[in-house]
Amino acid sequence: MPKLLDKAAKSGRNGRSTVKVENDEGRLRLRFTYAGKRHALALGLPDSNVNRVFAQQRASQIELDIVSGNFDPTLKKYKPQRASTQQHTQATAAGMFEKFTQEQAKDKGLHVGSLCRYSATQKHLEKFFRDKAVSAIDDASAKAFVGYLRKKVVERTAKDYLILVHACWKWAVEKDSLERNPWSNPVNGVKPPPKQKVKPFTITEVQAIRAAFRGDRYYRHYADFVMFLFGTGCRFGEAVALKWKHISDDCRTVWIGESVSRGVRKTTKTGKDRIVNLTARITTMLLERKPANCNPENLVFPSPTGVHISDHTFRRRAWKTILSKLEISYRKPYATRHTAISHALANGANPLAVAEETGHDPETLFEHYASVIQPAAVLVEF
Repeated sequence: MPKLLDKAAKSGRNGRSTVKVENDEGRLRLRFTYAGKRHALALGLPDSNVNRVFAQQRASQIELDIVSGNFDPTLKKYKPQRASTQQHTQATAAGMFEKFTQEQAKDKGLHVGSLCRYSATQKHLEKFFRDKAVSAIDDASAKAFVGYLRKKVVERTAKDYLILVHACWKWAVEKDSLERNPWSNPVNGVKPPPKQKVKPFTITEVQAIRAAFRGDRYYRHYADFVMFLFGTGCRFGEAVALKWKHISDDCRTVWIGESVSRGVRKTTKTGKDRIVNLTARITTMLLERKPANCNPENLVFPSPTGVHISDHTFRRRAWKTILSKLEISYRKPYATRHTAISHALANGANPLAVAEETGHDPETLFEHYASVIQPAAVLVEF
């Protein structure tokens, strides 16, 4: 070791900070002391003559950086580039996004609806960037992709896709697979126009919709299902998932802890379960509907063919048809939930109780329904 290096590198108790190459259970690592702190850098390489040459080169690099004042305290500079990093760098945007989706699905248990959004994003990446390596995608490329998206989808959808792309690159950067994320500015630059809130159905409209389903030759099968949606304010998938074992024996309460989307049974949107107290009318409907000696595993509201109700089929055929016949302005089936919550709050129900019964986050409920919450006097009148 040169005298200059030996003198400048003094930082430990014995005055030396020579980087040592060690065998750690068959794998190579570097050990040294810098600025009074001990460091151990695992190289992730098996102990062999060839790898020891590489390790010694890294050790010399660290020693020289200490002398010259260029030492990287994060040690990233001295880690060997992993094969996975090289693969990510050379991967296409669609290929990397596919791996990101797989990891997200495994870690977060993505619902089918979310997976569809991921899949659509991947298709756009594949169509636009084709075989271009992710390492070659810069700010200009990201800006061009935003322009492409805006021609293909509405602003709100473009924003959703870009948020996922940004998350994918962030994931790759955190794994040391990419050096930077060029998607921050493009995401912030897309600002969807304000969206008018969906109007809840009026009481008259609710009664007309229920009566129309009950009397329709083709769609009367869904009458009880629609009544349950309006009467409980539960999410569509939560009602689809209900089995008789989830209903109390007297049909006065229901346990909601599962949801079905596109035929896949999952937890609820919030990942939490709840007990809902049913109205007398809903209780009566369920008691009349419940078969004698029913199998607790049977669905409460099956489709006409005995399987889970498809949200797509129900909306496209039954729901749209009934609203059209009644000449009621179209709103998605989700509006049944919005309607139930709005009328409950307008009727003076406790917002926190409504949030608990419907599985809503209290803050979100206050944010979206503040205009219909009826203020009540809290002081006693003497």
